[in-house]
Amino acid sequence: MTYEPTAVPTDQLLDALEVAVVVFDIEGRILLANQRARDDLAVLGDPRGYEGSLFTQPFDLVDEHGQSVTPADLPTAHTLSTGEALSGVVMGVRSGEQPGTVWLTVATQPMRDEDGAITGVICSFFDTTAERRVERELRASEERFRLIAENAADVVYRFTVGESPRFDYVNPAVEAQLGYSPQEFYDDPALIVKVTHDDDVEEVLSLGYGGVDDVRSLQLRMMRRDGTQIWTEHKLAPLRNSAGEVVAATGIARDVTALKVKEAFLSHRALHDPLTGLPNRVLLLDRLEASLARIRRHHAHLAVLYLDLDRFKTVNDNLGHEVGDRLLQVVGQRLQQTLRPSDSVARLGGDEFAAILNDLHDPGEAMQVAERLLAVISEPIDLGGSTLVTTVSIGIAGADGGDTSAGELLRRADFAMYSAKDHGRARVEIYEAPDASAGGTGQVGEVGDS
Repeated sequence: MTYEPTAVPTDQLLDALEVAVVVFDIEGRILLANQRARDDLAVLGDPRGYEGSLFTQPFDLVDEHGQSVTPADLPTAHTLSTGEALSGVVMGVRSGEQPGTVWLTVATQPMRDEDGAITGVICSFFDTTAERRVERELRASEERFRLIAENAADVVYRFTVGESPRFDYVNPAVEAQLGYSPQEFYDDPALIVKVTHDDDVEEVLSLGYGGVDDVRSLQLRMMRRDGTQIWTEHKLAPLRNSAGEVVAATGIARDVTALKVKEAFLSHRALHDPLTGLPNRVLLLDRLEASLARIRRHHAHLAVLYLDLDRFKTVNDNLGHEVGDRLLQVVGQRLQQTLRPSDSVARLGGDEFAAILNDLHDPGEAMQVAERLLAVISEPIDLGGSTLVTTVSIGIAGADGGDTSAGELLRRADFAMYSAKDHGRARVEIYEAPDASAGGTGQVGEVGDS
């Protein structure tokens, strides 16, 4: 049995195509238009059976720039007269019956007889009206973005990512912020690394290599052309290709130096005494907890000193609060100057101070430091025309196992300080842990006047 393929009518084959097809004879008359052509240009009427025109409704043809096209300039006419096949020709069709323009991308192919003579032309086209509208909207959006970005106070930028990252857009605000023009960033891809603080360079290099996976905020320290360091806050978003891969990133950066300075000021004020500039109780306890955690790991020894000026109320009452404040400032300075940089000193309030002595070789070192402080604080204070002499009472509480809390250690030192007051002031007392078997509550070892 021989297989005989079924013949498919030419009209049916053309109607099955996704591309619009119109066939013209040598005179430019329509021989055939497939279903897609009739659907795409239905607003212009039926192309069949109408001599001398493509469709029954009147219409105008324009080129891609909107200029009128004469019949002699049509792609079909060009192909019929020259035999040249055309592709990618943009045409617009405007009908008085319908608003707007229908945009087509046209291709032509000559038809020839056995002798090679042109007998007609096949014209195929795609309706690209929607694509052109999207492109127009995109261009308008990009123009709006450009106008906003060019006049923005914040730095707006976009950069490609990969082995050789580089900026493809930086707005003019970068010059006001960093002192460099956008062109300098285009010309020198490494400039962004040069203006970044050393401690933040690794972060910048990572961003240049891989971009970001999602919207991300970060702060970077950067150097202006004049050498001034500023803090910048960046918000970055990824740009992906059709495969979903991050190929670029866009960002906005602003100078937040003033905000950082304010935050630092508020943070310092929250943790420091405004009169002496020393850490306050909150910061001291935090540092003490850190020191106790360290000796738990390394089995070192530390001690806390609790200091209270003797007869400070008498100074305030007789000489005034201004002199009292000056006395507290001088005492704070002398404590800082006498203790090691690794130690911490704080004003707890009123005329009370405390110090953490870290990394002591043995408990006896704390006593030596306390005696030195007794001597230093008792030195005369110049008040500008008169002098003032004060003394201090000191309590010591030591720790070598780290099993005591910061609050408890400070309380023990406070207890020892009050014992020094009770025993005559201007002296040092050491808190001694109670004997658990005796049910004691803690006691103080007397040291005597210094």
